[in-house]
Amino acid sequence: MPAPENLSQLESRVLSLVRDEVLQTPPGFTVESDLFDAGLDSMAIMQLLLLLEEHYAVAIPVGSVSRANFKSAQTIAALLVAQGYAVTGTEAAGKPRVEPLISASPPPPAEKPLSPQARFDRLPLRDCDFFTHAFDEMLRKAGQGGHIAHSFIELDRVPDVPRLRALLADLPDQYPFPILTAQLKKPSFFSLPVWMPASNPRPLVLHLWTQEGSSGALKGHGGTVFSDLQTKLDDIINTSLPQHDDGWENVRFDLVEKADGTCVFVFSWSHLIMDGIGAEFFLLELNRQMGGASEPVPAFDLTDLNDLRGWGERWKTAKVMPAFFDSVMKKPFEALGSRKLSEGRAHFQVITLTEAQTAEAARLSAAISGPLINMPFHLACAMRAHHRVFQHRGVKPESLMCCIPIQVRRKGVRGPLFQNHLTMFFCNLLADELATLTAAAQSLHQQHTRFIKDKIGDAFRDLMWLMRPMPPGLHMTFINFHMKGKFSSFYHSNTGVFAPDLTGFGGAVVTNAYHVPSFSDPPGTGIFTNEKNGRLVLTLCWREGTLTDQERQIFIDQLMSDLGVA
Repeated sequence: MPAPENLSQLESRVLSLVRDEVLQTPPGFTVESDLFDAGLDSMAIMQLLLLLEEHYAVAIPVGSVSRANFKSAQTIAALLVAQGYAVTGTEAAGKPRVEPLISASPPPPAEKPLSPQARFDRLPLRDCDFFTHAFDEMLRKAGQGGHIAHSFIELDRVPDVPRLRALLADLPDQYPFPILTAQLKKPSFFSLPVWMPASNPRPLVLHLWTQEGSSGALKGHGGTVFSDLQTKLDDIINTSLPQHDDGWENVRFDLVEKADGTCVFVFSWSHLIMDGIGAEFFLLELNRQMGGASEPVPAFDLTDLNDLRGWGERWKTAKVMPAFFDSVMKKPFEALGSRKLSEGRAHFQVITLTEAQTAEAARLSAAISGPLINMPFHLACAMRAHHRVFQHRGVKPESLMCCIPIQVRRKGVRGPLFQNHLTMFFCNLLADELATLTAAAQSLHQQHTRFIKDKIGDAFRDLMWLMRPMPPGLHMTFINFHMKGKFSSFYHSNTGVFAPDLTGFGGAVVTNAYHVPSFSDPPGTGIFTNEKNGRLVLTLCWREGTLTDQERQIFIDQLMSDLGVA
């Protein structure tokens, strides 16, 4: 690409690249505006690094990937010049800057709101929704409850129960919330399933629980008394969401009063209707409707309907995926759980680091992967913790493999609440790569770079689109064949800061928040991370019989050691 005439043009072109490929920026966004405020995160930075190398033939070293260098299009342009990209002129010292016109295409006009009837009469599934549908059906048939996840927010006191109850009672009648009780149906034998309104929608109920020894604030609202807190929370995550013939229950709400007077609000949701980021937006929307200060969040993303590519074009992208699966499977991997789907109660443990411990973990991550790219570091820690348990068992797997959900929402987009916006990153580590944390993180970083460069995420999404006509059972047969039935060595995700705008809920203060995602056996375990209130939150999940108490402690000790907080 020819060099720009001057630095100002380079800054403008960088901003155009960011706007076109990475971020949805707000009106009035300039080359000096803060990219992190607009939604730039570690995944977006990985994408941006490759775009900069492709467009400007400049490889930016990991040590230069800092917040200061990526704060704005202006600082990125300066970094490109510092790394050898030539400009033909310089700005006059002290001369007032006049922002050049941005060459990026103007943002599309806001979508005209559709009526609930237009939305729900034939609301289509997205590409990855067909996989979640098949996975949900498989888990239900295996007695594992379905593809259900849970979002926890810890509160400093009991929130406004009457207000929350009244809101939930009215919610299904408001646009766009009939999807909370909608069901998947096929309008005809040969058609694809679509979301349709329930003919008999069940009311949304707030389940109340109060622990022995508490003040009993929820008991006055009809709360049921219980004794052991962790057993009660485990009961909640093991409760399935019924799918009646005339309407499904896609969500559940539980409010748990602890003995010390604090509370936990648990939002359980079917992965068929939303993903983790959508769940965070949903909680924000609930709080807004109870008087919280935030902007409304759009409900749906219908841009998939504008993708008119046919089967031939989709296959050109998707055809690399089966070969990629085969390359991953060449190195046999193991899981700590059983070798076939079986029933088993789910358990979880939450570890919240202090601010000082969180800072130390961030320092170690920055030393290995750079200060802004933390996914390889956290995934490497999870890999090594599982590997340590295998060592304790005397098992030496040739590799460990993990498939990680990656958000495909354009960064900076507020919403939508519903529909899944995911693709999958597949990676594995050989035994020798697991020997040190640095080797593990660097290998994962390289694999993720190839994943973005080779557009494997796009290939997976198009493959899911091509597999839409398959019945769910046949869909999972295809997946099982390529993944040898084990799916993964474990489940993992890092969702970043949990709903940063969610500081209060129903009049109470949010002290912590995290997800307990859905996970199956096999593989039987999962380790999930996020941040809230400046602290790193680790959620370890396992199925009954997968980990002994001793093995769980070995796992946690290795994890904390690699995070630098043992």
